[in-house]
Amino acid sequence: MQRHNPNSPNIHYPDVFDAIADGIFTVDTNMVITSYNRSAQKLTGISPEDAIGKQCHLIFRTSVCFNNCPVREAIKKKVTISREIIMHDQHGNMVPTWVSASVLYDQAGNICGAVESLRNLSRIYAIIDSVADGLFTTNNDMIITNFNKAAEEITGFSHDEAIGRPCAEVFHSSCCNHGCPLQESVMSRQAVEREVEITDRNGRKKQLSVKASTLRDCTGTVIGGVQTLRDITPIIAIKEELRNKYTFKSIISRNATMQRLFDIMDDISASDATVLLHGESGTGKELFAHAIHNLSNRKKHPLITVNCGALPETLLESEIFGVRKGAFTGASENRAGRLQLCEGGTFFLDEIGDLPLQLQVKLLRVLENHEFQPLGAAHPIKANVRFIAATNRNLEQMVEECSFRRDLYYRLNTITLHIPPLRNRRDDIPLLVDMALERFNLTYHKHIRSVSSDVMALFLHHHFHGNIRELLNIMEQAVIMCRTQQITIENLPEALRNYSQEFHPIEHHGNRKGIDQETLLKVLAKHHNNRNAVAQELGIDRTTLWRWMKRYDLVDSHQESEVL
Repeated sequence: MQRHNPNSPNIHYPDVFDAIADGIFTVDTNMVITSYNRSAQKLTGISPEDAIGKQCHLIFRTSVCFNNCPVREAIKKKVTISREIIMHDQHGNMVPTWVSASVLYDQAGNICGAVESLRNLSRIYAIIDSVADGLFTTNNDMIITNFNKAAEEITGFSHDEAIGRPCAEVFHSSCCNHGCPLQESVMSRQAVEREVEITDRNGRKKQLSVKASTLRDCTGTVIGGVQTLRDITPIIAIKEELRNKYTFKSIISRNATMQRLFDIMDDISASDATVLLHGESGTGKELFAHAIHNLSNRKKHPLITVNCGALPETLLESEIFGVRKGAFTGASENRAGRLQLCEGGTFFLDEIGDLPLQLQVKLLRVLENHEFQPLGAAHPIKANVRFIAATNRNLEQMVEECSFRRDLYYRLNTITLHIPPLRNRRDDIPLLVDMALERFNLTYHKHIRSVSSDVMALFLHHHFHGNIRELLNIMEQAVIMCRTQQITIENLPEALRNYSQEFHPIEHHGNRKGIDQETLLKVLAKHHNNRNAVAQELGIDRTTLWRWMKRYDLVDSHQESEVL
């Protein structure tokens, strides 16, 4: 059987030609096939007798025959052109193929045609189809060239429907217009990882974790990109469920003390009783005030806040109670105070410990008689408001020092909620870090996924004098400074970086087999035998700590019966 044209240039060994595993064919300058080996026949299902003498586009039936043809490009540029294409066999089946086209010259050095090799990638694609993650590839024009079965399940588009289409038409993601991971990878020549949201064929939103990388041919030339897809929608749903479980009206906590506060918030909010919120600065007292108001029957009316330490006494009085025209020099008009503007709502007095004694008397009258008198007014005004006060100061001590009225203290102290500092609820730190990452990623258009283990260990041991406010400020700066997908020690503020150099987590942190006696004695001494603090630093529970102490005879006989 003759498998080549006797006039075909440079083809002298038909048996060798047929023995090549890749499909091989040659064409003249008019794109007419001049030779065609046995592997090309296996690939296309068309015999050499039917192929030789016909233009190649009639045999290979691929879209690149008329646009971006590798053979035409090789002849035009006089270089070897390699790329991945999709061709069809005689039954119309799509065959992923790697092609490489080169120019052929006659003895005089003139171009007389071209040769193209064809490698069937179906076997490779079968392997790709077995991958659990979605995977697709594109050329440099972002046209999909491969699309595995997992990608089909994620998007709802079949392989045949996706091939040849721009990837933006398949994924319908907001990042298709701005921040495309594939384009970023091709431009930067580096792998890009992030989370994106897509809309599948049925209109359902899905959260994906994607990783994009550059595709190169054997010469190192960039020929497109490859992206893996992992559907994390169920994981996000579980995280959201957990967050909802530990979230109460924008307050996030899994701490047992905080959960007890959450449990009584509905009962407190249903009443009109005055509430005193006590806690250090930055613990979230204002969030509790908002939660109480939003759960109450006053939620359709205003919540008005006054910071008692933010204004001088003269301005604070007129700000709270209002002023009438002519009450003092400069009072040129009637002005309603915040109490009057708060009619029917909730009046939140922040930093109540800074309220001057003279105004404490006037506030007491409002609490007792539900009325107040603006500056310069002849008659009092009724006040239908609910009071919430907050302080980070010790009001009982201020009462003893006569800097805060005893009768006002008892009026405010109908219900007192003590909000623990962050150092006493360290189990909330991972939740708060996740919340901060989500917030500041949106604010600064970042795609940071986590903090490093060193950073988390540092956070879990840091004192946080500024409580949650301090943690959020640290996280905001870290997100701004971070250029990767994970926040490291280097991204933290300088003061915290300096502290990290002194901070060395216990070498046996989390090791339940135990630590040496000397190390245990040092940690006990450091925390003045406070076993809660020691167990927290060692990353163990109190029962494990008790066993370690008993091993080294560090437990007194009367302590053995103590419930740890």
